[in-house]
Amino acid sequence: MFRALLAALALLFLAPPTARAAGDAPPWIDVEVGQSYVFKVDRAIARVLISDPEVAEIKLLEQGQVQIRGVTTGSTDLWIWYVDDTANPVSYELTVHRDLADLIRRVDGFVDGTPPRIYPLLDRIVVEGPVSDVETLERIADVARVYDEDFVNLMTVTGDHQIQLDVVFAEVNRTALRELGLNGIFGTGSAAGSIAGPDSISSSLVNVPAEIEQGGNLVENAAQYVNSGYATAPGAGTFNLVGVILDPINLGAILSVLEQNSISKVLARPSLTALSGQQAEFLAGGEVPIPVAQTGSRISLEFKEYGVKLIFVPTVLGGDVVDMRVYIEVSDIDSSNSIRLTGIEIPGFLSRKSQSHLRIQSGKTFAMAGMLHETVRSTVMKVPVLGDIPIVGALFRSVNHRRDETELMIFVTPHLVRPMAPEEVPAPPGTTEDYNPNDFELFLMGFDHRPNSRTEEPTGPIGLAR
Repeated sequence: MFRALLAALALLFLAPPTARAAGDAPPWIDVEVGQSYVFKVDRAIARVLISDPEVAEIKLLEQGQVQIRGVTTGSTDLWIWYVDDTANPVSYELTVHRDLADLIRRVDGFVDGTPPRIYPLLDRIVVEGPVSDVETLERIADVARVYDEDFVNLMTVTGDHQIQLDVVFAEVNRTALRELGLNGIFGTGSAAGSIAGPDSISSSLVNVPAEIEQGGNLVENAAQYVNSGYATAPGAGTFNLVGVILDPINLGAILSVLEQNSISKVLARPSLTALSGQQAEFLAGGEVPIPVAQTGSRISLEFKEYGVKLIFVPTVLGGDVVDMRVYIEVSDIDSSNSIRLTGIEIPGFLSRKSQSHLRIQSGKTFAMAGMLHETVRSTVMKVPVLGDIPIVGALFRSVNHRRDETELMIFVTPHLVRPMAPEEVPAPPGTTEDYNPNDFELFLMGFDHRPNSRTEEPTGPIGLAR
């Protein structure tokens, strides 16, 4: 029994190297299209067979050598019968791929450091491995597409590629208004007259006292009529100078004067962080329902967003350069432009939008949009001929001069950022503020919160930016 065991072990260790157990993967041979490869073994070959002669050509040379020539890309089986074991042929997996030497040489020419690995996979080219930046990745991809339009891209970009976008939206509206107008009523004896501005209503030019209305004869009491009534202002919202002169002129007049300057400011500073190549959205505002007519007299509601909206898609290129597609919208409800349909009020919106494609270095600031808009409107209403007289003609004119100026600027600043260390995380807004002062601090000192309780700033040297 011991001799039988030794014989079995000898057969196991002395078996030919090409013998394979059932289910083992066949050996692999790789050949380029148009190139020849000489397959060499240390055993004598009896005959060879290829399953698909359109993929490769084979030729038996001297003992132990087979020439294989790639014809077209693809894979097939190669069978070899050895002289010492013709009953058990050995199969090989033969793959024919295109010549990649030129592609590998070109990629090595412009890649610093270790280039990605390039190898064939059936009829596709695979590019796999890390690269330093997106710009290098795009260059390799462009070259690889020349050799294979549908190549398999398994490249990755090393390093930190999270971008924080800081946006400053600043808008200033300035309005200047000047207005001058005169309304008056005068009379003497049994006659009366008036000057009515274009914005006045003739039926309410004079408020008549009740005792004069009861007298019934306004013509005979014209002087009393003028001195007891008063003229209306020619302009709404103006400052009115009222004057009355009694006998012998009996004049009542209102001079409307207005010089108005107003300014409004909108300032938004949204910040948003996203991975390279990924879209990020930000909205600080709300939604309002908008009725939409449907079939059958039905009405549905659609919600429209308003406020500060930011959408951007960043891509990190070489040298800390960030390629960005940015969309910014700042909108608000404008009740002055709302309309009412069948008892339903539909609000209007005042919006400013900007969309751009930028390429900027990390930490640098770019003015993405800017606008200076100025509008001047002047209205002069006058009595013909009389209103053209210098100085005196001011009594027969109504003048309105309005000037509107809008200044808008949008700045964007991308930063390559990293997560904060635990000791760098600032306290969330409001957590360090104490809004519960005691009675002495609240009523006597006027504190709406306890002193020295404010939100802290980040403690890192440059905040989140790396």
